[in-house]
Amino acid sequence: MLSRIVLSTVATAAPGVKHAARLGPGVLQATRIFHTGQPSQAPVPPLPEYGGKVRHGLIPEEFFQFLYPKTGVTGPYMLGTGLILYFLSKEIYVVTPETISAVSTIGLLVYVVKKYGASIGEFADKLNEQKIAQLEEAKQASMKYIQDAINLEKSQQALVQKRHYLFDVQRNNIAMALEVTYRERLHRVYREVKNRLDYQISVQNMMRRKEQEHMINWVEKHVVQSISAQQEKETIAKCIADLKLLAKKAQAQPVM
Repeated sequence: MLSRIVLSTVATAAPGVKHAARLGPGVLQATRIFHTGQPSQAPVPPLPEYGGKVRHGLIPEEFFQFLYPKTGVTGPYMLGTGLILYFLSKEIYVVTPETISAVSTIGLLVYVVKKYGASIGEFADKLNEQKIAQLEEAKQASMKYIQDAINLEKSQQALVQKRHYLFDVQRNNIAMALEVTYRERLHRVYREVKNRLDYQISVQNMMRRKEQEHMINWVEKHVVQSISAQQEKETIAKCIADLKLLAKKAQAQPVM
């Protein structure tokens, strides 16, 4: 990763090596797997967690592995040296004060990488771990929320599967309510009928009592009317005689 940053920095600092800057990515792309599908449908390769190996702090290891089967071990060095000599001899690249600046910049970068690369890497790893921890926490929270939603949905589905019990209870409640209403109305009818029958019985009893009273009064009235004054006197005299006779009998009996 740092070697690629160095190549882009050198290309910016020294315009004369722009062809060399273009050569580096082209060589690195030679080892990448080409996709035969559509670019929009091609899978995105995962980013590596750690950078690749480099030689001399600058040149990627893939460059040497790419040339090793054809040129051997010394091939990459000979190729690099030949290209530098070729650029200098043909004046494709002219040595200017910018060259010294580029070399100084590269040396400074190499020194910074060698001196502070490990500490900077550890700091970057800590930041990365913190971000990963935050993302993991968010992931776990999201998974917990989704799992809770799934459990809630399963419980709701279980309740839905048992809804026939609820319907049975509701049907039983409705049937009981209808039965209670029917019995209340039946009892109301019974009370109304009983009240009317009691009313009829009361009316009949009252009419019978009135008839009896009327009959008694009528008989008494006619009996009183049938008794004459002479008969009344005789009856009174007979009663007085009976009372005197009873008095004499009472006096004749000894006192116990």
